[in-house]
Amino acid sequence: MSRMKEGEENKTKSYTALVWTQKPIRSEDIAFIDDIKDLTLDQKTPLRVLHRRALAVRQRVVHHMTARYLDPHHFHLELKTQAGTYIKEFIHGDFGRTKPNMSVLLKMDTDILELDVESVDVDWPPSIPE
Repeated sequence: MSRMKEGEENKTKSYTALVWTQKPIRSEDIAFIDDIKDLTLDQKTPLRVLHRRALAVRQRVVHHMTARYLDPHHFHLELKTQAGTYIKEFIHGDFGRTKPNMSVLLKMDTDILELDVESVDVDWPPSIPE
């Protein structure tokens, strides 16, 4: 079990999300997102899982993101994150429980309409120390 937990710490996941924005955007309004690297988040246990998870603040890393403009209120967001990152809460902010979040970065309300897991990346089995 400890070997599995060890791998969990180093695992990354890749996602694609469909994001809605409250205010109209242009492609240049989201271009800066592509330049954000290794963004550290402080995520309080999300409200949607609070009934089954302990209340805590967890630090997670968004390694990189790519934004693709769709229309004045929608864009696709590709993310590669540390395992355990709450993606939905990163997009909408969870009433300020995830900091920073996409709403803060864009200075407007955002929400997530779709979320796809594209890949789970982990070295398995972990190398055995000699």
